[in-house]
Amino acid sequence: MRNAFNKELARSISRSLGRFLAIAAIVALGTGFYAGLRMTAPDMKIAADEFFDGTGLMDVRVLSTLGLTDDDIAALRDVEGVQAVMPAYETDVMVTMAGEQYATRVHSLPDAARASDTSDGVHARTDDPDYLNRPILVEGAWPEREGECVLSADLVEAEGARIGDTVRIDEWSEGAEDALVTTEYTVVGFVSSPYYATSSSLGTTSLGSGSITQYMYVPEDDFSEDLPFTEAFVAVAGAAEERSDSAAYDELVAEVTERIEALAPAREQARADGLRADAQRELDEARAEYDAQKADAEAQLADAKVQLDDAAAAIAENEQKLADAEAQRDAGAAQLEEERARAEAQLADAERQLADGRAQVDEARPAIEEGQAQLEEAWAQWQTGADALAQARAHWQEQSDALEAGMSQLQEGIFQAQSTIDELQRQIDGLDPDKDVDTIAALEEQESVAAEQKLALEGQLGELEAQRPALETAARELDARQGEVDAAKAILDAQQSAFDQQKAAFDAAVAQTEQGAASLSAARQQADSQLAAAQAQLDDAAAQIADGREQLAQGRADYEAGLAEYERQKADAEEQLAEGQRALDDAQRQIDSIDNPAWYVMDRTANYGAASFEADANRVDNIAAVFPFIFFLVAALVALTTMTRMVEEERLLIGTLKALGYSRARIASKYLVYAFVASAAGSVVGIAVLSQVLPAVIMKAYAIIYFVPSLPVPLPMDWGLAALAAGLGVGVTLAATAAAAGASLHERPALLMQPRAPKSGKRILLERVRPVWRRLSFSWKVTFRNLFRYKKRLVMTVIGIAGCTALLLTGLGLSDAINDIIDNQFGTITKYNAMITVEDDLSRDSREELDELLADERFVSASTPAQRENMLASGPDDEDVSVQVVVPEEPSRLDEFVLMRTRVGHEPIELGGDGVVLSEKLADQLGVGVGDEVALTEQDAIGNATGSSHAATVTGVMENYIYNYVFIGPDRYDELMGGRPPYTTLLAVVTDDPDTRAQLTERLGAIEGVRTVAYNDETIDAYREMLSSVNMIVVVLVAAAAALAFIVLYNLTNINITERMREIATLKVLGFTPREVDAYIYREIVLSSAIGSLVGLALGVWMEGFVVVTAEVDQVMFGRVIHPASFAIAFALTMAFTVLVMVAMRRKLAGIDMVESLKSNE
Repeated sequence: MRNAFNKELARSISRSLGRFLAIAAIVALGTGFYAGLRMTAPDMKIAADEFFDGTGLMDVRVLSTLGLTDDDIAALRDVEGVQAVMPAYETDVMVTMAGEQYATRVHSLPDAARASDTSDGVHARTDDPDYLNRPILVEGAWPEREGECVLSADLVEAEGARIGDTVRIDEWSEGAEDALVTTEYTVVGFVSSPYYATSSSLGTTSLGSGSITQYMYVPEDDFSEDLPFTEAFVAVAGAAEERSDSAAYDELVAEVTERIEALAPAREQARADGLRADAQRELDEARAEYDAQKADAEAQLADAKVQLDDAAAAIAENEQKLADAEAQRDAGAAQLEEERARAEAQLADAERQLADGRAQVDEARPAIEEGQAQLEEAWAQWQTGADALAQARAHWQEQSDALEAGMSQLQEGIFQAQSTIDELQRQIDGLDPDKDVDTIAALEEQESVAAEQKLALEGQLGELEAQRPALETAARELDARQGEVDAAKAILDAQQSAFDQQKAAFDAAVAQTEQGAASLSAARQQADSQLAAAQAQLDDAAAQIADGREQLAQGRADYEAGLAEYERQKADAEEQLAEGQRALDDAQRQIDSIDNPAWYVMDRTANYGAASFEADANRVDNIAAVFPFIFFLVAALVALTTMTRMVEEERLLIGTLKALGYSRARIASKYLVYAFVASAAGSVVGIAVLSQVLPAVIMKAYAIIYFVPSLPVPLPMDWGLAALAAGLGVGVTLAATAAAAGASLHERPALLMQPRAPKSGKRILLERVRPVWRRLSFSWKVTFRNLFRYKKRLVMTVIGIAGCTALLLTGLGLSDAINDIIDNQFGTITKYNAMITVEDDLSRDSREELDELLADERFVSASTPAQRENMLASGPDDEDVSVQVVVPEEPSRLDEFVLMRTRVGHEPIELGGDGVVLSEKLADQLGVGVGDEVALTEQDAIGNATGSSHAATVTGVMENYIYNYVFIGPDRYDELMGGRPPYTTLLAVVTDDPDTRAQLTERLGAIEGVRTVAYNDETIDAYREMLSSVNMIVVVLVAAAAALAFIVLYNLTNINITERMREIATLKVLGFTPREVDAYIYREIVLSSAIGSLVGLALGVWMEGFVVVTAEVDQVMFGRVIHPASFAIAFALTMAFTVLVMVAMRRKLAGIDMVESLKSNE
């Protein structure tokens, strides 16, 4: 009997292979999806651990506010549990590369980097145990000399830098202007660093927009030799052997961290003592130099006083000498005036005579000029006639030449025609008149043509001969006109000769007059020269006297200035000496009041890349806890439905087995084994496949924002999770099977061996709604009765389809939430598209130039000053969150640049002068709302809190999606921080045209004091890239939900048809056409699918809300609204799968055998 029972079990599997495979598929999908998602987080953490260990990522980072010395490094090496220590330099700068500005963190690169092996792209192998945070060389070479650098290979695509490009440092962090020995670097390679495992945040800085956007490694020698180490990286002994996410690792690192923190006070005291000693030594040297300079100043002042007394005596002596010289000069001036008067009288007499001569010349000049004009006019008239005659003669000559040429040509033509006639006659004469009749006729015809041509040419020659008399008459007329012209020329020549004689006489008179004028001028010049020489002597004497007087005045002025300068320098010296004494006293007080520096000891949780990677892995794990639950729920429903149908089909067999004496446990084992084999097979296949595929896909998606290399395939298998997934899949299936078989096994064999009585029909609720029921067709009435008659089938179908639709809506809603981040933030909330930062002490000229540029509407349509600062905010739980504080100078204009409203209800928020408004995610993180208090603490360049906290009451919580913001009114800021902010940031709405924007950037860069110009386009691109990883997870979820929906619909529809085969066969017997039979079944399927989809949409809203909150990344709030299109797509996809399943089932409906299906069980 055992063998027969086992054979029956085997036949059950072979007879219902479709049912077996459906159970296996649904379990495979559920267990595989659960195992794959749950193994993703461990795989991500293993990948990170291998990468961090292979590149020596530090376990502890130590910083000091005053830097670290060699003694500090030695002390760290001596700490128990410390395996290696790497001192390092670091500074933040603004660089320009490829025409763009970037806030860049510069790190020192040890010499050991050049000897390290990074060829596999995952490990950086080195022989130097102290070489930590080892970057991997991706392209190019390591920097070997001053002025060479390597950049991030993971960020270079966005910035367009290439090997060989120049990186120029434009701005330094405050107090770090001399940190590097050069300001220009050549890019020689690109690296990937474990210290920067993500592109979403490289750290904060006081430069630019407040965020680091690039990092750079330079040789260690490029940092100033006087600079103390900025930080020290520590490797903990034994930490590399532990998983970085394990408690054992945390315990090891925590112990060493505590020891370093215990060491810190002593080292802080030693550093302060050393600084005090160095400062005191420098102060003592300065004090000795002060005493020497004081003595030297007093001696110089005494020498200056003696020189001033000597100068006063010399000035008195020179004043008498100048008085004597002035008396002599006055006598010479009187004599010169007498000589000047005599010369003037003589020259006046000569000028009168010259004037008379000039009057005579001027009187004759009009007659001469008139005669010359008349003569020139006559010559012009003669020339006109002569030119006209020459032109007429030239025209006559052309006509004559043309006539002679024509006649010659015609005569030549007549001659040739006659020659042709003679030749033709000679040929005719030589022919026989009887034999050559045709030839003779042809020649005679040619002779006739030649004769006609000759006559025509002779006629033309006659015409030309007739023109010759006219030409001869024209020649005679031209000769007559030539005679007239020659006669006129002779008359003009005579007149010209007479005029020339008169002109010569006039010119002689003019020359004589000019000669007299020249003589007079020479006499005047001689007189002037003599007088000028005498005057020059007097002027020379006067100049000497004036020069002496000026020198004397200058001497007196110099004396007085020297005396004043002496008094000023004496006062300045006394003031400088007093100031120097005060400076020495102040320096002494500063030395006496030097505080101990602060050490900051941080583990990997302070490294944003490592910490956020682990946080995202945990987020994936949280999502994995929700989604597979739906899969298992649907799998249980499908298994329950499937096994219930199987048990129902085998009622007769179960009754027979019970009648044969088989126990209920034995009979139940058949179905349990069936379910176990199907679910176990599905579990093995699903876990084996999806535990490799899902982690690989998700890790590849996260590789967009994380630079952690993926694990090689095959991925490690977590056998505990695999066993748990398989246990859940098999357990759910077995539980459903046991529930399905339990009811039938308790019935008596006699009842089991009879068909189950059909359910009695009864009226449904819809029938009581008479207006609706009366309008339904017979087919729809049957459909509704069947649906509500078999409530269990309806509930199973609705729940199964609802789960699938909910999963689809969750995936699509998550996609909406991600895409809404950029659209809402930069399309609605953030209205400005550029930020300009300036120096605190911007000069007046630069301010005016900047204001003029911002007022140019070609470039900027609106702008407003604001202050932006990085701070730490904390709520009731005292957890610090990095925030950006924004203080607008004009709160009333803030709405032009930032839309301040609530997310729910879109109610406007007024900041005002004393308001404090938090972004929504920040408020959620801190657990505060309107009316609660938050503590704001200033932070240093490395993100540590400095100073005391300032409590502020929240006046509003605004809609915001990217970064954590605190908007504070200027009055409230003044109250909190004790002063008005310097407003070093300008929020601006600038043109979108790339060329115009490039001009704006260039002009802003040319203004002294403008530090950076940043456009939102860069931020948008960075966040789109960061969030695209989550989009890949959305694709995975939607694909899995789609596969689940298809399997569920196919299985439930198949069961539905199998259960109703006799009913369908009856319809065929009654004469229903195939189309009517299909419609009869499909109406129920479509209606139940629609109901399930609607329920699934409601369930999906809750699931999407949970997943969105769980999947959110740091400093980003996902959208909270599912788009109507997502509801429509989820519903449409479910209905589309329903249609596909119906198409696939048409063949099964058509293949139902009416006769076999109507047979009785007996």
